[in-house]
Amino acid sequence: MKRLSLFALCVAFTVMFASCGKDDYKSFVGKWGVERIDYYNIDYAGNPIESTIETYTFALDDPNDGIDLVFRDNKTGEMHDRSQDSIWTDWNSETQHYETLIVSPDTTIVTKFTYSYDSDESILYMNMDYTHTFRMQISNLTDNTFNYTNEYESNYVEKAYLKRLSNDANAKAESGKKNSWRPRREGSFLSGR
Repeated sequence: MKRLSLFALCVAFTVMFASCGKDDYKSFVGKWGVERIDYYNIDYAGNPIESTIETYTFALDDPNDGIDLVFRDNKTGEMHDRSQDSIWTDWNSETQHYETLIVSPDTTIVTKFTYSYDSDESILYMNMDYTHTFRMQISNLTDNTFNYTNEYESNYVEKAYLKRLSNDANAKAESGKKNSWRPRREGSFLSGR
């Protein structure tokens, strides 16, 4: 009888631990606005090099400028980017360059993604069609805010500060007019296209 009780207790603990963390991604479900982005280089120890820090701020939920991320419960989502000053199109595979540049497009660029979250490591994985999987180190995750750090190239870092705009994961993209300029950073999540 003791063996059966011990076995049942072991099975219960195994099921409990196996189920923990399965729904951790739900912390992200909803609409989030990018409040600030820092781009910088890091030194050999991983610390920011002060002279390289560039900061860009955005008004939250601004229909004319900004970046929103919509995370859905089915682990899909969209990035709604109203901050682009230029759009590059017509990729030439021979020259490895875009052929056409549209300046001041006055539009919202919607990019679809899938995501998963490893709560043990505090890493958000985001897959986008146009590039590789982004590996974001999450910090300060609360019900209403989170930050991520993404080393998008060796020693080049993008750090973003996001705030929850809504728990509604069915938000639609809105078109708007672009107000501020931000340089493109090839390979970064928020400006790498």
